[in-house]
Amino acid sequence: MKIAARLIICFCMFLSFVQSAPAQEKKNYSTIYFYRPKEFAGSACSYRIKIGNQDFFNLNNGGAAEYKIYSTGKIKFTYIISCTGTGGDMNLDIEPGKEYYLKAYIKKGFATAELLFAIENEDASKKYLDKSKAISYEEDLRNPINGSASENAHKSEKGQGTCFLIAPGYLLTNNHCVEGAKEITVKGIDGDFTTKYGATVVATDPSNDLALIKLGNKNIKFNPLPSAIRSSGVAQGEKVYALGFPAASAMGEEVKITEGIISAKSGAQGDISKYQISAAVNPGNSGGPLIDEQGNIVGVIYAKSTIAESAGYAVKASYLEAFLKNVDNFECPTLANTMKEKSFTEKVAEWKKYIYIVETN
Repeated sequence: MKIAARLIICFCMFLSFVQSAPAQEKKNYSTIYFYRPKEFAGSACSYRIKIGNQDFFNLNNGGAAEYKIYSTGKIKFTYIISCTGTGGDMNLDIEPGKEYYLKAYIKKGFATAELLFAIENEDASKKYLDKSKAISYEEDLRNPINGSASENAHKSEKGQGTCFLIAPGYLLTNNHCVEGAKEITVKGIDGDFTTKYGATVVATDPSNDLALIKLGNKNIKFNPLPSAIRSSGVAQGEKVYALGFPAASAMGEEVKITEGIISAKSGAQGDISKYQISAAVNPGNSGGPLIDEQGNIVGVIYAKSTIAESAGYAVKASYLEAFLKNVDNFECPTLANTMKEKSFTEKVAEWKKYIYIVETN
C-alpha cells in the first residue's frame, strides 16, 4: 500500500473558496506552472519532471502542467529528456501562497541537448501558457516532500468529497476525506444543498481508505438504498460508472456520472484490493460509488493515477462489505437491488437521491 500510494493522487478536493475568504488571507499551498513552447528540437520527446520525492510526470511538446505544492522552503526538482537521458536539477525557494512559472527549453542542438528551465513572471508566461489546458498534479500528502506540508495542508482550507447512504443515517466515504477533520458536514439530502448536517466518524479503514460516518440529526428519514453490494464476479472490460461531485464549487452541485470499464482487476503496483478504471474521476469524486449497469455497487472511488491519463482507482466492493461487517455496534444492512427492471437513466435518477457532498474543516 505504501508503494502504491506514491503512484496515485487522492481526490478529496481541497477548495480555497477564494470569493468568501478575507482578502489578506494567503493560500496554504503554492502553484508551480511548468510549460513548454512548441519547438522542433526534441519535439518527439517528453520532458520528465520529478519534484522532491514525488513521482515523475511528463511535459510534452507544447504542453503545460500545474503542480500544487504544500511543502515550503528549498525544494529540488529533477528534469530529464526522455529520448537522450540528459537533464539536470534545480532548486526553488517555495513560499506559501505564491505562483511560479517555469519555461522549459533546450539550450543546445538536440544531438547534444541540455535541458534548462527559466523562471518567468506571469505576464511573460502568457505567450505560451494556457492555464485552462494545464494537466493538474498535486503533492501526495501521504508522502510529503518535507515536514512543512503536513503543517500547511489543512490550515483554513475546506475539503470536499462525495459520500453515499449505506444505511439509514449512515454514510460511506473515503478515510482521506474525513481524516483529521475538526468538523464534518453533509449537504444535498433531499436535493437541499443549502442545509448542512453535522456528522461524526463511526469507523475507518485507513488501509483501504474507507470511512463510515453518521449524521447527528436523527429526525431525517431515509428510504432504504435500492442497490446491492456486488462483491464478486466483476470482470475485466465490464462497463462501470462513477458517480460523485467533482469540484462542486466550480462544476455545480449536481451529481456527475462518467462511464468507463474495469481496466484491470488490480490497482497500482498490483494492489488486489483495488480496481483500475477508465471512467474519468476528478477532485471531489472521492468517496462516490462505482456502479455496474444494473446499479449495483462494485467499488468506491478514491484516486486517480499521476503517471497515466484516464486511469482511476476504486476500492473493491468486497473490501467495503468486509469493512461494514466488522464495525462495532453497527448492523451491516442486507441490501437488495430493486432497480434491475428500470432503464439505466431511471437507475441514475434513483441513485442521485442517495449521494451527497461531504465537507470538512
